[in-house]
Amino acid sequence: MTEDEIQRLADLIFDRMMEKQEKLDQDYYDQVKKLHENGYVISEASDSSGLNDEEKLVGELARLQTMMMILEDKEEYEKAAVIQKKIQVINKKLNDGTGKY
Repeated sequence: MTEDEIQRLADLIFDRMMEKQEKLDQDYYDQVKKLHENGYVISEASDSSGLNDEEKLVGELARLQTMMMILEDKEEYEKAAVIQKKIQVINKKLNDGTGKY
């Protein structure tokens, strides 16, 4: 195979992987949205799970980052900006000046 053929193959593989990841991200977003619409509240579920505050915040951070990525992909930048503000608040709570997250 030539370098061009290898690069073309790599690009095709990457594109397919990204398509599958986008589908999985959208499925996850749809599931979270459906749970939220049905009245599921994350804080209520976490309280009985035995997670400490840091673990709850890290979980919420991951959820919000996923939502923000999906919104940016859909070019819904205003909604993504709202999510970004929530992410910044959680990062402040988690970091306490340590820069860990």
